[in-house]
Amino acid sequence: MDLKKYLEYFKNMQNKEFQWTSTNTEDGILQMGYPIYDQTILTFVRDFKESNDFDAQYKKTLKAQKIKIKMNQKIVNQVLVIDTIDTLKAMLTLIVTAEEVDEGSWARALQEGFLYQVTNALVNKENEG
Repeated sequence: MDLKKYLEYFKNMQNKEFQWTSTNTEDGILQMGYPIYDQTILTFVRDFKESNDFDAQYKKTLKAQKIKIKMNQKIVNQVLVIDTIDTLKAMLTLIVTAEEVDEGSWARALQEGFLYQVTNALVNKENEG
């Protein structure tokens, strides 16, 4: 998968606000739904899941490095310090699959720069070899 083509997008999405769906219930309570994602992130996720970069065993890969299965800056920093292709792919897989269990995860990963940091490190690591 050509991850390089997404780097500029990931970089530009840092600190961007996302529009969320919402519904007014009968009792007047506003329920937030899910972020409205653009086609670029949706295409990236679809292509990544179908690529050889997707690590179906990402939890095992991360646990072998004593990395918790969480998505925050501390965990991303640990992955960046280890800086192996397998660990970077596992972290990217964790980010991509997080939306399935935690709506808004992709928005957070874009806003906080997780997708940019991990993808950039992976591209740089692959260019070394």
